[in-house]
Amino acid sequence: MPALLRRLYLEVGNGGFGIWSCLSLTPVDAWFGDFEDLAEAYRIFSLPADDPWDESVPKGVVPLMDRGCCMWTMVDFRTPEGRIWDWDANDCCTLTPTTLTLADWLKGWLEGWIIPGPYSELRLHPAGCPDAGPGMSPDQYRERKVRICEPGP
Repeated sequence: MPALLRRLYLEVGNGGFGIWSCLSLTPVDAWFGDFEDLAEAYRIFSLPADDPWDESVPKGVVPLMDRGCCMWTMVDFRTPEGRIWDWDANDCCTLTPTTLTLADWLKGWLEGWIIPGPYSELRLHPAGCPDAGPGMSPDQYRERKVRICEPGP
């Protein structure tokens, strides 16, 4: 588990933090997603898909937050900075890494430029995906969101 995420679970709370509520490490009396806890979500997402078109989740990429509408924020436990992955069944390539780290994602949530919904502009699509593109950096995305939200003259 990335060090920042470990500290969040140990020092902030057992889930329930983030844009919407991140999953808990252990079952709690609150609802933080469709699964009882992080381990159950990881087990379910790690099962081989029945549908050959479904993308499988790489080992170590763990569901963190249910964003609704078949969208999940996932974190890569294989990277020290906790690379954020996006699971979006509404996108052409369901699962892709993003340009965000866990720290970027949390900062974006606190500053208001990471909001519930799709992360389309931040996704790093594989070369074969029709939506392939470089993906915006967190700074580019933040600036774009700030410009969109600023009132006009």
